[in-house]
Amino acid sequence: MKIHHEGDYRARRAAEYPPVAEQLDALWHAMDAGVLPRVPAFYDPIAAVKARFQKPTGKGKP
Repeated sequence: MKIHHEGDYRARRAAEYPPVAEQLDALWHAMDAGVLPRVPAFYDPIAAVKARFQKPTGKGKP
């Protein structure tokens, strides 16, 4: 019987996850939309930065 070793699943799994910044942004937006409960230690500092440096309302990206 041959055993086929696939390697470390952790490395393969990590390579497939979205970048951490995207994951955190998704969590923040879910909290902002009320889909998840707001965790003040996470939500409030990000909300303060977003208020201080607001996204431009014009067309296109900066």
